[in-house]
Amino acid sequence: MKRLEAAQLQHKFEPEKVLYLVGDVNYCTVYLLTGKSILTSRTLKWYSERWPQFIRVHKGSLVNPQHIHSCVVASSIEAHLIMRNGARHSIGRRRISAVVRRLGIS
Repeated sequence: MKRLEAAQLQHKFEPEKVLYLVGDVNYCTVYLLTGKSILTSRTLKWYSERWPQFIRVHKGSLVNPQHIHSCVVASSIEAHLIMRNGARHSIGRRRISAVVRRLGIS
């Protein structure tokens, strides 16, 4: 069980229960399977270094591949992921090939 520090509090949860994270400058919002979201004072880089199983799909998004519902590749420069909760995340055009490879999609 990991601890997540946020606003003078510590939240305990397993990374497997995280759907995705969205960054905003030096803060992150962590979205959980329960539908709850937690604002933290950590960066996406901090999380991506500690949770290598997560995929950085965009400058501002880090997703848990266990909770990806589908990947839509419209062209070589446009793609997005749809998460189990219906959230849609655009994949950065320079990251499309790496994300597709990591997900094992041909």
